[in-house]
Amino acid sequence: MKVFISVDMEGITGNTGWQHVSRNQPEYQAGRSRMIGDCNAAIQGALDAGATEIIVNDSHDLMMNLILDELNPKACLISGTPKPLSMMQGVEDADAAVFVGYHARMGTQTASMDHTYFGSAFARVSLNDKPVGESELNAAIAGHFGVPVVFLSGDETVCCMVKETIGAWVQTAAVKAAIGRTSAQCLHPEVSHLLIREGVRVGLENRTVAIPTKVECPARIEVEFFQTDMADSAAICPGTTRKDGRTLIVEGATVLEAFHALRTIGTLAVFPALLR
Repeated sequence: MKVFISVDMEGITGNTGWQHVSRNQPEYQAGRSRMIGDCNAAIQGALDAGATEIIVNDSHDLMMNLILDELNPKACLISGTPKPLSMMQGVEDADAAVFVGYHARMGTQTASMDHTYFGSAFARVSLNDKPVGESELNAAIAGHFGVPVVFLSGDETVCCMVKETIGAWVQTAAVKAAIGRTSAQCLHPEVSHLLIREGVRVGLENRTVAIPTKVECPARIEVEFFQTDMADSAAICPGTTRKDGRTLIVEGATVLEAFHALRTIGTLAVFPALLR
């Protein structure tokens, strides 16, 4: 059994603010250490379930946060950026996908560091007219390759959300309860790690009931930006339709094509912000 693990940072045990997840911030190294702890707990859960191959993809920011020397040696690490599938690089031929340290989509109330991919640019993202965050978008990419999502860890809000948006079969580990966007009540890492390990094991052992996320194609993604100049810049992407001053629409023959277009307009959109 080949298991793919995508590890983000905002939903990691004990990480409650941007200081924990941003490079050059004093609390980043502590947040980084907690990230490897949650990741290794997921790896152990996969091993408990009988995994014979484990691929871990560092999925936060520049995607060079996980320290290879501290990773369980029975797993391989995909590190760095850019990667064609971004947070989902390595999922292509897996038997199941595991999401660790995930967070709710931008605009979610009572959610730790809510955002969707380009957090400084994307105010709202929808896929085929349904609001989505990184969990749903990444589940759709996994589904494009026929891979089901069986587990997710993060705050209570995202854990509840994925049961509705991805499927009731998804095992979850709520490692904290958000109070506000940058405050939360956190479990001790030892407690979180037990929950993650057990949740991953159960999710993988029951993977036969998990259904890969399927998206009706052509896939249509609509993005509302924070600023009109972001939309101005992103609108030069071929195939983009402008709905209004801050909203663009991209389509793809497959969800993967639409996802690539989303990442392209996001990259174009952040350029104006660098000039402010």
